[in-house]
Amino acid sequence: MTNPDHRHSADREPTSDAADGLGGLVRRVFTPGPTPEERLEKLLAERRRELDEHAARFDASIADLERREELLRDSRAAVERMLRLGNSDLEARETELTDFLRDFTDREARLAEAEADLARRRSELGAVELVRAAVERRERDVAAREERVAELESKVEHPDIVRTAESSSLARPIELAVVPGANYRLLEIDGRELARGDSLELDGVEYVVVRTGPSPLPLDPRRCAYLIRGSGGSSSSGSS
Repeated sequence: MTNPDHRHSADREPTSDAADGLGGLVRRVFTPGPTPEERLEKLLAERRRELDEHAARFDASIADLERREELLRDSRAAVERMLRLGNSDLEARETELTDFLRDFTDREARLAEAEADLARRRSELGAVELVRAAVERRERDVAAREERVAELESKVEHPDIVRTAESSSLARPIELAVVPGANYRLLEIDGRELARGDSLELDGVEYVVVRTGPSPLPLDPRRCAYLIRGSGGSSSSGSS
């Protein structure tokens, strides 16, 4: 069976819906709303506004990117300029260092040549000095020998004058003897009384005293006998 309350309720609902539908229709008729065109324009306006906002943000992003790109280009240009300057300065310093090393090497070579030339000159100078000293010594020996020979010849030619001069000098023992030969030698002998004409044997060779006199050495107080080879007068032999 059908519930009367339920049936009554079902009978009331269509009436209420109909009333609402009618009221809504009336309200819609007497309350004008936006037309589809207006709603479309409104929607298009909202979309356009959103697109404008997106475009503005996009333009701002593009401007920021362009600014950053410009800063990047400036930074890159500055870095490249610094690199060029650094490379140029490095090349200049390398060139300067190369020139310095080349000049230093040339100076070392010139210094080595100068030292070698100086050593050669010193060697040559030393050899020249030795030769000159030997020549001077030979010249002095030759001059002394010529003087002795001339003196001996003079005394041999005038024996009386020599003997008189010797007898007038102080009689002191003879301790030195000038012995002739390839080179004249000055020998020490035992102190003895010798006079001109006395014979003297030295190293198995007989000599004759041609005169006596002071030592040829500077500041030497000893007396000296000057000899020649041969024999004569009284003999007094000995050895050096």
